[in-house]
Amino acid sequence: MIHVDFKKRKRLLIVSVIILIILGAVVYTHLSFYGLPKGRLGLNKTYSKMKEDDFHHYVDFQLDYTNPSLGKFRGFYLLSPNFYTSENITFLLTDGQMELVGLQTDFNFFEGILGNSAYVLIGARGHSPTFIPEVYNDGKIDYKKALKFYNSDQQVEDIEQVRLNLIKKGLLSSTSKINVFGASGAGILAQQYISKYGQYVNRVILESTGAPDLAIKNNLKYSPDYKLYNPAAYAVLAPYLEENPAEKASVCNILYQQGRTERSPREVQLQTVNDLINGGSLLKYTLKPITNLTVLNYMIKSPKSLAVRIRWFELVGHDLLKYDSSKRTNLLYELSLVAVSDVLEYHKVHNIPPKEFKIERDFNGEVLLIKGTEDVVFGDDINIILQKAYPNAKIVFFEDGHRMQKDQIKYRAIRSQFLTNGFKGLQLMK
Repeated sequence: MIHVDFKKRKRLLIVSVIILIILGAVVYTHLSFYGLPKGRLGLNKTYSKMKEDDFHHYVDFQLDYTNPSLGKFRGFYLLSPNFYTSENITFLLTDGQMELVGLQTDFNFFEGILGNSAYVLIGARGHSPTFIPEVYNDGKIDYKKALKFYNSDQQVEDIEQVRLNLIKKGLLSSTSKINVFGASGAGILAQQYISKYGQYVNRVILESTGAPDLAIKNNLKYSPDYKLYNPAAYAVLAPYLEENPAEKASVCNILYQQGRTERSPREVQLQTVNDLINGGSLLKYTLKPITNLTVLNYMIKSPKSLAVRIRWFELVGHDLLKYDSSKRTNLLYELSLVAVSDVLEYHKVHNIPPKEFKIERDFNGEVLLIKGTEDVVFGDDINIILQKAYPNAKIVFFEDGHRMQKDQIKYRAIRSQFLTNGFKGLQLMK
């Protein structure tokens, strides 16, 4: 009996140690993930994981372009694998919501967009590893500074500084113009950039995007309400939400993520709401991290994702401050009420108005809009308005979703032909 008890105690001890190790790892991961950035790269330094070479370049940005006395911080930009094969250079912009450019950037993703071409990627301020510690005071987020340092007007100036740095290093002729590509929120960033620096731009592609200022001007939502996007699914969803109001945010997140990722989003959404109305379990949809609102909220609320939330609120803030969930159903705004709740609350408490986008669209270069008719984020109507707002723009619609997945080879060829030959290049593909 003593021998048996010893074995049991030994097993119990081993199990306890394993549990403690797992709990320790979880706590350590959480503390690391939610830890506040404490410092930043020196102005004459490089990251150990990214030495400066022909494809990895460092540049010093102003902390605040409206107040140069605050000094500078060290940023970086990357050149595509085929950068030196062409003088036709494109700035492939990523939005503040897209943390895609870092010390170990996956170029396969970007090659799928503009493969075999010369393009530039810029590490966005506020994204890992380019944090601004001044935003985090005494262990807390300083939202006033965050709105100042992480706003997209600062990012527009960063983009221009990269263009000037390319000229300084002899990688771009002082008389050459760049192309600009932006998708989704980055498409709006592209509009912001060419509004101010369009004289240095040749051609522009705006893909799966919108226009916050034009939406307000034309009495439209930044992102359409669900009954406009998918009337068939909404007709089924509405009575379900009346019976299950507590599930609204979670269900809307599921449908929104399906709208962004599925090849036939309206069809998949209709299948989902029919399943739910017929007694299907919500749990099976929330098992995936991307469709689990609790997981998403945990990830997005990290202090290191603050810049993401600032840009997110910039784009939806005008509508979100007026949104009444009891009267309407908007997938993006239901998700936003959770994801950017801290930024929303700060604006409400301090009576801060949402960002006002002042975008001039007198750019005379060629502008190509590419839009999927099943895009859950942006409506076709705002894209038609956007196309008419530019003097020399064309729009091409495809039966596809927000991420333009159905014929990626074709889309890449269209982008390449346009950026090389303009609208004439599109004629050659017909």
